[in-house]
Amino acid sequence: MTARLHAALTADPLSVDAAHAFAADPAAGAIVVFTGTVRDTSDDRRVSGLTYEAYAERAGAQLDALAAEVARCWPATAVWLEHRTGALAIGEASVVVAVSSAHRPEAFEAARWAIDELKATVAVWKQEHWTDGGAHWPGTPT
Repeated sequence: MTARLHAALTADPLSVDAAHAFAADPAAGAIVVFTGTVRDTSDDRRVSGLTYEAYAERAGAQLDALAAEVARCWPATAVWLEHRTGALAIGEASVVVAVSSAHRPEAFEAARWAIDELKATVAVWKQEHWTDGGAHWPGTPT
């Protein structure tokens, strides 16, 4: 069986419902959906929001390859990867990963690997905006 794949970089709000609906399949006994959201603190600093920027062509290709790799390495029926760009407020979804498979161990393992690999390798960067008016790109000196 060939898994259905969806991978996208978007400035639009992300939909957990759309990810779940895409991953639903009669052959799937498990659907795991992970949602990364903007939190209000980072390293003991108060955060007012985030801005995500991406090298769109590269990030899009990386997301496509990542979804294909999940389908190649796990018995997934569907894989959904979406990352948001632009300004996001506290509580908004920045990334959604969904994986369905016949059994839950594979779905959990594949989804966990996908989000970890996405965060480590896809050409998307975040800027934290602090409530005191400052801003910072994590991974760069303060």
